[in-house]
Amino acid sequence: MRITLDKYRNAQAVYLVDPNSGEPYAFVQNGSGGLTVTNTPNDLDTNGDPVPTYKGHTFTYDTSGNTQTDTVSDGSTTWVRTYTYTNGQQTADSGWVKQ
Repeated sequence: MRITLDKYRNAQAVYLVDPNSGEPYAFVQNGSGGLTVTNTPNDLDTNGDPVPTYKGHTFTYDTSGNTQTDTVSDGSTTWVRTYTYTNGQQTADSGWVKQ
């Protein structure tokens, strides 16, 4: 059975790991049928450096149940993303900040 991937249905990301760094590459099929290497802003810190978002996360919450912080670490470096809310609506996102 042949599966056709397009940008509207059955699209799936494929992750390959760099054997030197252990970090994943992400390849996604683009609109013309080819593969594109992706590196989204969510995977970069506020300095423009990569964040290992595939690692485990630790979350903190406010009394309303909103996510206050999202923390990820690669064992030697930690990044924190802080969210701010006004009247229950998210109003700010710090981006990944290297600690």
